[in-house]
Amino acid sequence: MRQMNAGRSRALRMFILPVVVLAVVMLGGCGRIMGLVEPVSVFNPVWAADGWVYYLREVSSDWAELWRQRPDHGKAERLLKGPPQGSACDEGTGFSFLFAGSDGDVGVALECGWGRTELLSYSPDEKTFAPLALTRFLAGAALVNGDGRGYVEAPRECGPGGIQIFADGTASEFPAPVTIDGRTFNLSGSDTGCESIVLVRSPAAVGDRLFFITAPDSLGRLPLPPEVSPDDFTWHLTEWDGKSATARFLTELPGLADLAVSPDGQSVIAAVSSDDGGGVWSVDVGTGKKTRIADGGNAYAPSFSPDGKRLVYVEDFDRLKFAAAP
Repeated sequence: MRQMNAGRSRALRMFILPVVVLAVVMLGGCGRIMGLVEPVSVFNPVWAADGWVYYLREVSSDWAELWRQRPDHGKAERLLKGPPQGSACDEGTGFSFLFAGSDGDVGVALECGWGRTELLSYSPDEKTFAPLALTRFLAGAALVNGDGRGYVEAPRECGPGGIQIFADGTASEFPAPVTIDGRTFNLSGSDTGCESIVLVRSPAAVGDRLFFITAPDSLGRLPLPPEVSPDDFTWHLTEWDGKSATARFLTELPGLADLAVSPDGQSVIAAVSSDDGGGVWSVDVGTGKKTRIADGGNAYAPSFSPDGKRLVYVEDFDRLKFAAAP
């Protein structure tokens, strides 16, 4: 249905555009015609082992397309406009997000019908897709092994975001709560018991170490009422091994953030978006010291280069930005 509506919209634009242009000419208009060019959004870049940056590109309400680009605004090319051959999704398929796979591969998530997500692994060398899982709807993934094990971000009725263990194609809750900076709560949660759940988002992992952001002061306040924004909370960057009773608080962040961990595990990049402005911070994992390395518009979805010397992120959902890693 969405594709049919998109097709009708494109046909309507093809009919209207010449009429509007002709009207402007007849009226002697020579200024810029506003509103006729649809905005292009880019998101979820992944810097793969082959040196290309893979990302999703969406025009208006059409399906997102899979693209890749050489660093520093080099030549870009479209890889796929629709789902790859062999997808297990039988309806409603569209690209949802990308994530870093193992061994330099690119993880691809497809949005399926009935609230499901299919995870695939794309090999840049072989140019082939391999299935990883078909599971409930996910908002993000951080896999740490070639067999598809790791962590995922799964929405809950109690509030946006929640981190769960991912193994054998299934997402499951952490078996016990965790204590962070003196407060104990449930990271995964369920769709009941909201009083014991906090906001937690943006899983990133390297080896057996999991990094995420959480808002301890959201405890007992979920689900959020309409007048409360996630920007109203204090966000903590946290490191955890996924098993211990306690996790390590690293530093406070100035807003919602997407995370990326350096290949050597020594630093975390936090791309921050907030109502008060965003930017990019580098956090030293050993000391918790954070350094702002880019300011300007809201920042999203950082990804390290394979050698860990550079990074790419999205600014304001309309451009890729490159920077040197500190």
